Amino acid sequence: MIKGFSVGQRLVRSGLGILLTLLMLVPLIQDSRPVLLERFESDLYDLRLRQFLADDQDPRIVIVDIDEASLAEQGRWPWGRATLAKLLNKLFDEYGVAIVGFDMLFAEADRNVPFEALQQWLDSRPATAGSELSTQLDSLNPDRQFAAALEDRPVVLGYVFDRSTQQLQVGDPGSPVVGAGQLQGIPVPRASGVVASLDAFQATGIRNGFIDNPRVDADGVYRRVPLLQEYQSQYYPSLALAMILALFEEDQVIPVTESDGSDSVLVAVDAAGISIPVDNGGAVLVPYRGRQGSFPYVSATDVINGRASADVLEGAIVLVGTSAAGLLDLRVTPVGSRYAGVEVHANIIAGILDEQINHRPDYTLGVELLQVLLSGLLLSLLIPRTSVLVSGLLALVWVGMLSGFNLYAWQALQWVIPLGYSLFLVVLLYLFLQITGYFFETRNIRKLEGQFGQYIPPEVVAELSAQGDAVQLSGESREMTVFFSDIRDFTSLSEQLSPQQLTRMMNIYLTSMTAKIHQRRGTVDKYIGDAVMAFWGAPLEDASHARHSLQAAMDMLAVLPELNRQLVAEGLPEVSVGMGINTGQMNVGNMGSSFRMAYTVMGDAVNLASRLEGLTKFYNCPLLVSDETANSVPEYGFRYIDRVRVKGRFEPVDLYQPVGKRSELTPVQLTGIDDFSAGVRTYQQQRWDEADAAFRRYLRSDKDDYCAQMYLLRIAESREAGQQPWDGIYCHRQK
Repeated sequence: MIKGFSVGQRLVRSGLGILLTLLMLVPLIQDSRPVLLERFESDLYDLRLRQFLADDQDPRIVIVDIDEASLAEQGRWPWGRATLAKLLNKLFDEYGVAIVGFDMLFAEADRNVPFEALQQWLDSRPATAGSELSTQLDSLNPDRQFAAALEDRPVVLGYVFDRSTQQLQVGDPGSPVVGAGQLQGIPVPRASGVVASLDAFQATGIRNGFIDNPRVDADGVYRRVPLLQEYQSQYYPSLALAMILALFEEDQVIPVTESDGSDSVLVAVDAAGISIPVDNGGAVLVPYRGRQGSFPYVSATDVINGRASADVLEGAIVLVGTSAAGLLDLRVTPVGSRYAGVEVHANIIAGILDEQINHRPDYTLGVELLQVLLSGLLLSLLIPRTSVLVSGLLALVWVGMLSGFNLYAWQALQWVIPLGYSLFLVVLLYLFLQITGYFFETRNIRKLEGQFGQYIPPEVVAELSAQGDAVQLSGESREMTVFFSDIRDFTSLSEQLSPQQLTRMMNIYLTSMTAKIHQRRGTVDKYIGDAVMAFWGAPLEDASHARHSLQAAMDMLAVLPELNRQLVAEGLPEVSVGMGINTGQMNVGNMGSSFRMAYTVMGDAVNLASRLEGLTKFYNCPLLVSDETANSVPEYGFRYIDRVRVKGRFEPVDLYQPVGKRSELTPVQLTGIDDFSAGVRTYQQQRWDEADAAFRRYLRSDKDDYCAQMYLLRIAESREAGQQPWDGIYCHRQK
């Protein structure tokens, strides 16, 4: 198909493709991608993430799970602080864990109703009567028991920041990890309030980390979590980051920024010598290790009752959280739609420890712009120059290369390079360029049909469209074969008919003749009254132009009896025709004036074919061809008619009458061809007796042949005149 487009059309298509590419760059530069493409990019991110999930568990981090079994055995949530204190004491004293993080809030005091009633009773008694008992009861306070369990132990408590207009101020988030002003101008999430643990728990010197996520994607999926949030111009760590700092006994993180012109861009935070890549908002892409269960789970009730395996818990980093559906801590993640929120923190801790966190480097936009620009230029330049199949394969190969580079960057470099926008552009450009190609091709075909549709067969029009620039229409010299035909005595026939009858007769005749020309890949040049002019070898190259022309003429002669029967059936006269064919060099192309152009042929070879058609009446042969045509179709048997010089042409030409394919002729016909041809040649040599004998032999098989009888008369006249100087050429002054 591609050959059917001109250079200009291919340039237009390429230009439109490049323009579309440039327009597609605008949303990237402005960071305003369409929502659907953002969702597509997120889906591709999830797909890549799932391709590299691990099958084993990470034993370093253990999740103490408040599961359904724990709720059934220990009672409904929330549990009393005494129970949690017992859990904490078991973890450190009996199981020897390294650190404990609580993925939960302790913002309210434990309201034990019996204890409060007893305290009110004691308050109503004389002070001296209950002082000893009051001291005893104070020691039984659940919050005091939990605070005692927290004291001097590596524990991180969770809290949440508030972004509502209420600006809640419950508790203290603890110590900031980045000093004021260090991240000025960087879009770290900012909170207006906080809901933290009771001051009684904070007094123990424990650490805190926020457990809320203000960076959940628009589709509700947990793909990224901020490591820092700003509150009152100070920057506080997430639960995972706070646990990393506690493990290495560090109090601060060091922001790593790079200059972006006049602004600074946050690219990482350094925690205890570990560089953690983040985006400019301080968020980390959660390095999901696998589906839920990628870390060992231990039931909280088993820990409280001493049934848990010491081998699992000893020296482990412990996160206390819940997988119970009723406690509403299940998240939608790329690796599961009901994923325990506590395991999100576990994945971040593991990724930080392993320094295996995929991230978008600060030059991601540049890489994506280059990726999109290369895709647009490559496809815009190549697709208009290749076929649909080749361009489809090209697009698939390019998609494969983009995907391969993307996966290599993901796995080897830990880069998350956006892919969706580039893939969308590839598909869009492919469809756009193919559609524009279809419209151009349709336009080309219609143009060709308008120019040639009435003169050449539809399949040749299709080939013309396929070849496009390979077809020369402006004019050239080419070896071709030209054909002329004429109805004998047309003037007298037309005088006998009414205009309607004449029109009907010509429509029947020309339709039948044109059909035979088209069937043999010929081009009808024009109708000149009753005459038909056609040629072979243009606009498409045709190595067998002489053969196809001769076959068409023979087909016309073969169909003429049936055509005459149709004419007679409609009350119209029969017709007989004369046809001439010549092969040679001629000029072909669009010729004419500024008012009208026509695709036609000109030259001496064309004029000769017209003269041959005129000589058919003289020799009483329905079809005459030149020696050039006869020599080009050796499989046909030709009767050598004469060597003549026609009007307006000095060079003589040999005339032949085609009889049929040699393979289909009878021995009598083949012998007759040889006898007649021998008679003509001996006649041209003035060997009258041999020529006379040859023609008489021919007449035995065809006693009414006009040409043989004509030569016998010529021989008789020549004998009377005697031997005269002669070159054997018969001169026709009128034709």
